[in-house]
Amino acid sequence: MKKKSWFWGLQVAIWIGIGLVNFSVQHFAGVFDKAVTILNFIGMSVGGFLVTSGYRLFLKARSLNFGRSAGKFIITLFGSALLQSALWILFIMLISLPMAKAHKLNMLMLLYNIVPLLIVTLVWDLFYLGYHLIRRYHETEVEKWKLEAEVQKAQLGTLKLQINPHFMFNALNNIRALILEDPKASREMLTKFAELLRYSLQNAEKLITVAEELDLIIQYLAILKLQYEERLNYTINCSDAVRKETIPPMILQLLVENAVKHGIAMHPKGGSIAISIEKEKGQMQLSVKNTGTLKKIGTLEEGIGIGLSNITDRLALIYGQKAKLSIWEQAPFVIVDINIET
Repeated sequence: MKKKSWFWGLQVAIWIGIGLVNFSVQHFAGVFDKAVTILNFIGMSVGGFLVTSGYRLFLKARSLNFGRSAGKFIITLFGSALLQSALWILFIMLISLPMAKAHKLNMLMLLYNIVPLLIVTLVWDLFYLGYHLIRRYHETEVEKWKLEAEVQKAQLGTLKLQINPHFMFNALNNIRALILEDPKASREMLTKFAELLRYSLQNAEKLITVAEELDLIIQYLAILKLQYEERLNYTINCSDAVRKETIPPMILQLLVENAVKHGIAMHPKGGSIAISIEKEKGQMQLSVKNTGTLKKIGTLEEGIGIGLSNITDRLALIYGQKAKLSIWEQAPFVIVDINIET
């Protein structure tokens, strides 16, 4: 729907108002007779209306760029105002010409009025251009914010959907094998797997509670237990108060996935994973400690793959500088910490 323009109603009201002010001053001062006073009212109101409206139409037709330098903008502003005031005084002279002899009007003296007309025109131009400059700046900022938001949403969505395909294939194969051994358990595992996929496809930009994330991790680890059995053990340490805090979805799940891929899977005897979430003095710490060694991973960039690089990107998009990920080895464990300022 096209936006309703406020311009014409305001334009008519302004110039009628200026004409009435000029008429009142001249009428009560008694400088001119009534006919000349009315003539001046027409010259001020109609003339101002015509030249400023014409200037507006000129700007709209040319689609002038307001982003020019300050010096050129000022020169253009004064030049256009001078031209408008010259056309305005010309209009006044033309409508005064038929009455010049009868009322002894000095047409050359009318030229002195170009200075006050120039001032009025400059004020009008400044208000008009100023309004559009501010409006254009605001619209540009809004579009920039919208674009940044869409880019972040797309990036978060892409990062969120990077589910490890090996985990999916292994989980389905393990569930298929379990169907023959324990149909009831296989149905439960399939339900957990479906919940895991549904969870991973939810809105990426949404923050969820720690409790919801832990529910996902428990389902994830239950599925992994089908593959690793006694080789995989885990503990979760999180107080009831911290469970109500919010974090980005799947951020802990990716830490656990990374721990399994680069820790538990690397050891024939498997190992353990310790998950801890704490909050103290405005700092939330998410920690995953797993059996393993950084030396077996090689360079950090090659080793972390989708896991930690995904988390780092998501933290930067959501928290900026208020979140930090760190990883180090404390034999026989590798520890990954995420610190978030809340």
